[in-house]
Amino acid sequence: MAQIKSPKAQEFDTLIVGGGLSGLLSAHVLEATGRNVLLIESMETLGGSSRIGQTKAGPVDHGLKIFPATPETHAALDWLETIIDEKIERTEIEAAPVTYDDGKFKPYVGFGSATVETASEVEAYAVEKRLLLSSTPKDWVQKLAQTYTGALMTQSYATKFIVDDTFIIETLLNGTKRICAQEVVFAAPPQQLPALLGDGAIPARVRQKLHKGDFWTSVNLDIVHGHAVTDSQAVHVLKGANEEPTIGVFHAPQADGLQVSQWLTLIPRDQVDEEELVAGALKQIKRQVKRAYESAFDGLVQERILVVPGSHGSLVGQFDPAGRLPKIDNLWIVSALFSSHRNTVGAILETQRILGELGPAPVHETERQLGPHTVTAEA
Repeated sequence: MAQIKSPKAQEFDTLIVGGGLSGLLSAHVLEATGRNVLLIESMETLGGSSRIGQTKAGPVDHGLKIFPATPETHAALDWLETIIDEKIERTEIEAAPVTYDDGKFKPYVGFGSATVETASEVEAYAVEKRLLLSSTPKDWVQKLAQTYTGALMTQSYATKFIVDDTFIIETLLNGTKRICAQEVVFAAPPQQLPALLGDGAIPARVRQKLHKGDFWTSVNLDIVHGHAVTDSQAVHVLKGANEEPTIGVFHAPQADGLQVSQWLTLIPRDQVDEEELVAGALKQIKRQVKRAYESAFDGLVQERILVVPGSHGSLVGQFDPAGRLPKIDNLWIVSALFSSHRNTVGAILETQRILGELGPAPVHETERQLGPHTVTAEA
């Protein structure tokens, strides 16, 4: 395999694209093996969809996070504890999900004969038993970011993967800077891959799925209520006629009288740039919350809006093996979309699986010591 690299390319053992929870976990674990790691993140701060959200009631997770009380969740948290070197205390609560209809709350039992395009995504949240954790994704990414000592580039985008035969020989960042890495761990949305690799590197069936698959963008609304609205711990699944469901929870009322609730609904991925659709989704959330809790917006303290493109969907069974492309030998794709266990739990389990495939670092002829530093974004 002829690998012709630019003499100006910076060389690393591993390039990790995406500084969210999966990217930070990958960077932490792979750096510990002795690899020379570069982590790049498009935003100014690390954490991705798991980063901290600041509200007038204190820090919250970046959008709704639910942890089902399942063996798989416990397994994911057990592994995570070994990485962050911290015990995650878990309190199991049992509260059947509820919906609101005919002026009263009722147990949520599904949608019956109604056609709900996002039903499979809703079911991942509508759990009867879930875990309350002593630390949550916002805390995990903060600790991982603080303890990572490898190379880091923020506000940096992968704009092209240069492939020779079956190997990514270079990655172009921000259109100009060249990076060469023996391993590329892609922890950004997989839907970006066709634009980075070109159509020839991706099988037609997979390319079609990435271009036109049933992916969803989450429209999230965090509400800081000026008073205690409810002591319900149940997941709420609220739905009006001819609309996708709104999902949310209320956190426990605070000593200062404030209460935080977090809600989301899903819109088609390709409509995220349509401002009217996003605005309509936010109005839907507010309408459903107010319908169920008439006083919810009395004395409103704060609303926090976030939109996460392509956050939901599934690629289970679409890649063989999962997270790999048959024509690219040195690319590993880390995404919850490959897991039957969705959202944060799926992301952790998929990260663990991919890191297991990567294994220990190869022996280097010259040991390279890499201290904390930041690589400049200029070419």
